[in-house]
Amino acid sequence: MGIIVPSGVATDDTTKFFFQDLMESQSLVTLYDFENRERLFPAVDSRMKFSLVTLAGHDRPVTAGAEFVFFARNLNDLTSEEHRYRLASADISVVNPNTLTCPTFRTRRDAQLSLQVHRRIPVFDLQNADVREYPWKCETERGFRQGEDEETLNRLGFTGEKLLFTSEEIEDHAEFLPVFEGKTFDIYDHRFASIKLSASALYRPRQPIATSLAQHKEPSFSVSPYFWVKREVARAKFPWDWLVAFKKVTSSTNERTMVATVLPACAVNDTVHFFSPGDSSLVHLLPVLCANLCSFVLDFLGRQKVGGNAYSMFITRQLPILPPWAYAERYTKFISPRVLELIYTAWDLQPFAQDCGYHGPPFRWDEERRFLLRCELDAAYFHLYSIARDDVDYIMDTFPIVKRRDEAAHDEYRTKRVILEIYDAMQQAIETGLPYQTLLDPPPADPRVAHPARNESDVLTRMEG
Repeated sequence: MGIIVPSGVATDDTTKFFFQDLMESQSLVTLYDFENRERLFPAVDSRMKFSLVTLAGHDRPVTAGAEFVFFARNLNDLTSEEHRYRLASADISVVNPNTLTCPTFRTRRDAQLSLQVHRRIPVFDLQNADVREYPWKCETERGFRQGEDEETLNRLGFTGEKLLFTSEEIEDHAEFLPVFEGKTFDIYDHRFASIKLSASALYRPRQPIATSLAQHKEPSFSVSPYFWVKREVARAKFPWDWLVAFKKVTSSTNERTMVATVLPACAVNDTVHFFSPGDSSLVHLLPVLCANLCSFVLDFLGRQKVGGNAYSMFITRQLPILPPWAYAERYTKFISPRVLELIYTAWDLQPFAQDCGYHGPPFRWDEERRFLLRCELDAAYFHLYSIARDDVDYIMDTFPIVKRRDEAAHDEYRTKRVILEIYDAMQQAIETGLPYQTLLDPPPADPRVAHPARNESDVLTRMEG
């Protein structure tokens, strides 16, 4: 039998039991996934994905594993040997052990690399009928929809700016905290954009306004959200002074699929997922967890699980994230200062810096230093994931938008070149036993690259609430 169905039949959590049955009964012959970008169906949105699915009866089981192709655009794409591969039920249970849904590998090499990693590294949160294993003792949770917009608050008489709305007359000095949404942050950047209402945008009226370089360099600047919630409501769900969060709305064809950072005390809406720490002894390692989420290698592995336009929690739980015991002391000493300098660029994240053991002012926003810090972290994670150099080269080429932007700005794929150079230097350090020499001068999180200190009363005023 041959049928045409949405590709979610193989990748979505809601249809996982049907797909599991097809694989376990050896009924699935082929699944060829298409993006409708070339308008094979003219009346259907170009972003829609569908699959040609072929099924066999019980008398003709598919013992060699089903054949898959993902991200085809026309029938000619089905003839490429590179993009065709076979997966058995056992392979899928290695990559997606909780849901047994189908990963969306673009090539045979992607499938091989992913299987190799998943056989070495446990998923973030293994959940099945017999056992639950989640080394980080964290829950992945979603934000909420509640909130009042700024215009309504102003009309009610609330005054204030940035991180705090207060009123002298209404509701006994009610305080409000900002609601961050996916549009407001980027990788290692909680001040990526403010949200403003656009009268000309009918479909999506709340539009992001990108933070300028000058604003990024100002440690007192904070983005303006569109929604606010009462402090007691926010703190009931988000009781922490900072949290590791990532965007829910995404796509495997975006520049980066996993977009994570650290956010200050706030609320988040349902376009954001966050990690709820369940073990206080591991809180000091959460910055390292954030670095893992932001790495190219995890992005490569994770986007092969994203079949739609959302980083759902069931996908996050099946990510091969390095467990806490993978970080020897020398690794945390390397990673943590780099994450601290990348994250702590504004006073509103002072509690995060203090929990990292740093009590100085925020670090200056320096584009070149930030580039090198991120390259060093990415090279380190390629080593931590035991990715061979040729595979690092290959993985970096699977980020075409990053490559195009680099070539437009620098006439070369600079990100890949620098990561490979650092990777080689780290490999030499491993082989010789000599310490790796950072490219940064001063070294990461050095007080010399921080802003001047501010008087204590000013800092306390900024951090109130």
